[in-house]
Amino acid sequence: MEALKAGATVATFWEMTPRETYALIQADGWRREQAQRGRAWLAWHIGALQRTKRFPSLARLMGPDKPKTLGPDELAKRRAEFQELKAAWERKHS
Repeated sequence: MEALKAGATVATFWEMTPRETYALIQADGWRREQAQRGRAWLAWHIGALQRTKRFPSLARLMGPDKPKTLGPDELAKRRAEFQELKAAWERKHS
């Protein structure tokens, strides 16, 4: 029943392994938790903004449009970290 609540159809449920079913249910729980956290964030900000004397601009509330560009050193560091994580994952799953 939980798999159906998580979005699986009856046909796909019977084709799934128990591990896949568990993963589907866990992922659905995570999505619901994230949605709830988003709604709580929104409600808190609506309440906080109602109390402000000077309302901030939408651009200030939304933050920067583009992500910060990484310098060559930081980019190389992150790529190295990614390669380490990838190698560890491959060792674990091979």
